[in-house]
Amino acid sequence: MNPHYAAFIELGKALAHEKGLHWDIPLDEAGAARDGVGWNLTAVTGDVPPPNHYLRDLGAEAKALAIVNAERVERGLMPLPQRALTVSWQDLIKAAVAEQLLFRRNTTRYVAHSIARPLRVIATCVDKDPWQLTADDLRAAIRIATACQATGKLGDQVVGIVKTVFDAQHICDAGPLYSSLAVPRMQANGTNKAKHTWSQEELRADLEARKRGERLPERRAFWELTRIVMTERPRTFMDELRFAAVRTLIVTGMRAGEVALLPIDWKRERTYLDSNGRPAGESGGISTSLMVRHFAEKQQDAEADSRVLFESAQPVPEMFRALLTETLDRVAKLTEPLRATLKLQCETERLLPWYPVDSLVPVVELYTRLAGNPFWLGIERDPFIKRYRDGLDPSVFDELHDHQCALWRNGVLTLDMAVYVFGNRLVKAMREGKTSMRFRYADGSPIGLRKRMEWHGAYLHVGELEEHIRFTTPTKVSDTMRLPLATGFVEPWELLFLQPKRSVAEERNDGLCDVTRYIAVNRPDPTFIGQSLGDAKPLPTLFEKYGQTDEDRALKIEAHMLRHLQNTELFRLGVADTIISKRFNRRSVAQSYEYDHRSLAEDLDQIEIPQDVEILLGEKAGTVARLIKGGKASGPIVDAFRRIQKTEGDAAAYEYLRAEADGFHATPYGHCLNSFTVDPCAKHLECFADCRHLSATDLPEHRRNLIRLEGQLKLAVETIKARPSTSIGWQNQLDHAEKRLAGVQGLLETQPGKRPFPDGRDLSLPRQRGVLDE
Repeated sequence: MNPHYAAFIELGKALAHEKGLHWDIPLDEAGAARDGVGWNLTAVTGDVPPPNHYLRDLGAEAKALAIVNAERVERGLMPLPQRALTVSWQDLIKAAVAEQLLFRRNTTRYVAHSIARPLRVIATCVDKDPWQLTADDLRAAIRIATACQATGKLGDQVVGIVKTVFDAQHICDAGPLYSSLAVPRMQANGTNKAKHTWSQEELRADLEARKRGERLPERRAFWELTRIVMTERPRTFMDELRFAAVRTLIVTGMRAGEVALLPIDWKRERTYLDSNGRPAGESGGISTSLMVRHFAEKQQDAEADSRVLFESAQPVPEMFRALLTETLDRVAKLTEPLRATLKLQCETERLLPWYPVDSLVPVVELYTRLAGNPFWLGIERDPFIKRYRDGLDPSVFDELHDHQCALWRNGVLTLDMAVYVFGNRLVKAMREGKTSMRFRYADGSPIGLRKRMEWHGAYLHVGELEEHIRFTTPTKVSDTMRLPLATGFVEPWELLFLQPKRSVAEERNDGLCDVTRYIAVNRPDPTFIGQSLGDAKPLPTLFEKYGQTDEDRALKIEAHMLRHLQNTELFRLGVADTIISKRFNRRSVAQSYEYDHRSLAEDLDQIEIPQDVEILLGEKAGTVARLIKGGKASGPIVDAFRRIQKTEGDAAAYEYLRAEADGFHATPYGHCLNSFTVDPCAKHLECFADCRHLSATDLPEHRRNLIRLEGQLKLAVETIKARPSTSIGWQNQLDHAEKRLAGVQGLLETQPGKRPFPDGRDLSLPRQRGVLDE
């Protein structure tokens, strides 16, 4: 054990002690917490569930262990059992969780999925203590983690944990290790074909390639999703909410969490008057505008409480005003019964506030309250299901309930089979001693556990039932915790997208959920949007439910891509970056450019040059002129252009540019502004070898090429140094590789539009003749 590891563990223990956490978690043989809880990370940070995140599994990671055992069997070794990790690894995981959660104030979701799990993977893959790890051990863990997850995300998280935990805290004796791993981080797939071999058509098409285009939705997926949510009729109550949420995402570009937590009081209207006090619309302006009140994410300062919601308002373009108003008003109407239920539960702190706590209620009446299924008699369902799904009118449930009550009073006692299943499960729980609740007669006396049940005469005590629900089926308990604001709180019933909690009657059994009587109401969170778009594999997506072809049903999309798309489109349409930043609640304009995925051609289109000059220059010279004006190019031609412009004026400068327009080239590593009309490239496209004509770019293709080349040159330098020699050739090889490695690294550090080698040799000048030349 080294002192850095010991100090980190002591820090974790101190942080855990401050929060009242017990450092030693009793574990079973498999490494799971015996109490089923361990550390409740959500409760520790005072966050509002759902969801709840826990640290309760300190055993080997199951998927990684399966791969490790498969490799051991191939080598003739015995497979390892599922067991608890060693104490040193348990302490490291707990310390890392405490430090990331309580000191760095990262979210519970990030800590659970991106800190605890990757550490468990590494611990599963190696048979060493944390301070004994080497680069080879970590490479093996990265390989296994990558195999665990098809996307490669887990492997990338393991690489990240080396940097953020092992190297940052100096855990390993052999550290730092991150730089020696030489493992590429997750990048978008790019072409392996060098650009100097591309045809003219391929190079021109590459101008249309978007920067970091992987963050934008696939064109077909976006338009299919738009078709679904704009034209299809939702088949369930939850699908209606998902349609509305996705429409809101498309129109506003908000984050999924911001849409999920929209308040019922979302509408804000502003009135504008002219100087005479009349509506501005009468004077050619706008009389009113609509804004959406919401709780903006990522607004906290470094020392602020991450749980606090920040109120903000986003303007709604006039073209989307009617659509958004109709969508959100529709959601408010649909969720009104759930809102009334949740408000009553919050105010009374009861689960069944419609009945006195000491009252007796028939089982057949309580069934719908608990299960959500409105059908408790054996009647024809299809007419009611069709009527409700046509418009999701909650009054259908009142008619259905009254219809069944009338049949019940007239002696129709055939209950729906689901009621018998529900009742028999309760009887079984009573007989096994899992609950103290008892079925009772109308006079309150208990019915014997072995006595044959007559369900039409069975009652339940409301107080006993509420206690039973709280302790045995907490998933039926509504989310009643308030959400903190900077000043005050938001009550859960003040949110817009309220949902029935675990509405299996509708979602799983293709029936209906009576939102007017169901007791379990869920506070919305981003997962109900993400799961409908493809985040959860077992659950069907909107594409699978409403797609018209097999290709359509296989599509997926990420909710955050819609935000990237709107940001990019606003840039493409020429909207000022300050307006875009304000619309998306950003604190700096630079953040908006992280969401800018315009292609180079689209970017250059926004740079204006005089129309007569553009006609004079033509297409290629006009592109060079825009690059110069936008500060995206540099080199001898640019220097000469600006010198002529300064001394002789714009006309002479543009005339010079028209003559030298062939000096613009897109190389695999950046932009080259040197004319090759007479002589070919003197560097043979080794632009990174101190070529003063090279101009750096921010195109992802160029950076991928440079990062790949950097790794190859590092490997070449290591290989040469591993075979030392006294020959001149060995030293020349080493100098050649090191010089090009330094050039590549310098180019990677250069800002877009700047020259990495401004003092390099001007290769456009003829070479000076030496004494050995003829």
